[in-house]
Amino acid sequence: MASCSQVVLLVLAVSSFCWGESTAAVTVPTADLLHWSSLELGAMISWNIDTMDGIQGCQSSLTSLPDPSLFDGAKGVNFESWARIMQAAGVKYSVLTVKHGCGFTLWEPKVVNITGLPHYNYSIAANHFFFGRNLVDEYYSAMKKYGIRPGFYYSLGSNAYLGVYGGKVTPNGTVPLPGQVLLSEEEYYELVYQHIEELATTYPDMYEFWFDGGVPPYAQAKLAKLFAVKIPHVVAFQGFGLTKNVIRWPGTESGHPTQEMWSTTDSYGDPSPNGTYWYPGECDTTVQFGDQWFYNGHGWARSLDELKGVYHDSVGNNCNLMLNFAPDPDGNLHYEQTYRSFGDFVSMCYPSNAKYYPAYVTTPPLKDNTSFFLQSEATTLIDRLVLMETQTKGECILSYDVFVYRKEELVFFSSGKWIAHKRILLLPKPFEMDTVQVRVNKHHDNCIPAMELIAATQCDYYQPY
Repeated sequence: MASCSQVVLLVLAVSSFCWGESTAAVTVPTADLLHWSSLELGAMISWNIDTMDGIQGCQSSLTSLPDPSLFDGAKGVNFESWARIMQAAGVKYSVLTVKHGCGFTLWEPKVVNITGLPHYNYSIAANHFFFGRNLVDEYYSAMKKYGIRPGFYYSLGSNAYLGVYGGKVTPNGTVPLPGQVLLSEEEYYELVYQHIEELATTYPDMYEFWFDGGVPPYAQAKLAKLFAVKIPHVVAFQGFGLTKNVIRWPGTESGHPTQEMWSTTDSYGDPSPNGTYWYPGECDTTVQFGDQWFYNGHGWARSLDELKGVYHDSVGNNCNLMLNFAPDPDGNLHYEQTYRSFGDFVSMCYPSNAKYYPAYVTTPPLKDNTSFFLQSEATTLIDRLVLMETQTKGECILSYDVFVYRKEELVFFSSGKWIAHKRILLLPKPFEMDTVQVRVNKHHDNCIPAMELIAATQCDYYQPY
């Protein structure tokens, strides 16, 4: 549990300044999206019938549905034990796979006026050990108890129980598998709406809703009205067309995005400095090797050093990190020490509140109205920089340079395009410094650049054995 660290932090909190009158508005975030970005670290909890069957999802080639009796071993599941480990890892919000591709739900859904489906039989209620229990309720309460904002994952485009694969409903005339119910496209999307409406009504303060694969255009209008009325503040992953609080996938599950990570996108959802939509990225990745989201029993996990790299390439690159947690069939969460060590690393190297550090610098005057400065009275050894742009009025900075000086001697230089919520710059080696200059080379003419934070820090951290 113990760990060793040495952290030195110099911080500059910078107010905005003006190069002229703003003549037109740029794309600005909602307050909900700004808050979401500030949390930085979420958890994807992959636990459903897939876990019990040792699979990563139900494909169209399956010959039978996983039996609800597979959940027998999980009757002692304790969601608070998960929440404690997530809290130690630094997780601020989470989503649980309340329905994955097999169609199995972790609550007993209500069904209203859908021909051929008077009751949704493929749920946790079909297991006699869980009759009368609502696992979604238990998860929700546990997360809130430990200060983690709960949300839900729902795979709209796949439901093996109802014969839906890759967003396509099984054609008429197909012989269903044992226990399978086949619906029309209209009936299926009405059922999807009822599922989401029930969750939204029961949990109106949910934090994030994860649409794996997005939402097809013909299902958006009705869901958009539901979101506006029931859950107007929820953040929706790939929820294009449903709400203004949309976050996007960065194109990889590695945790190392290769896209330019602007907060704004064009009409196609591609990141762009001139984007008209505020769709920041969420970098989802696994802790198990091989992109395995559900527990695979192999006992192979990524190292702390690799997860450090993931953190720097995601959170340190303007992308919230959605870290996978994969409980086993009995409901036990593995790799606890990995998660705890990762949380120690984040909290020690990148504290959320700079005022806890004794080496603190207030805002100096601006030079030539083009640069922000961090200055120290004495030289300090550093190995990384943290930059945060103030985004309340938009993503203003389009190009910048960073200069690190020691007694007027340049010891480090870097340049970049976006800063946005956060950029972490790792130096090639530790340098002594007394001044950091962030020079804005290009910005939106109709936006006033401002910085929220500049920090120079040294962090030595090793994982305890």
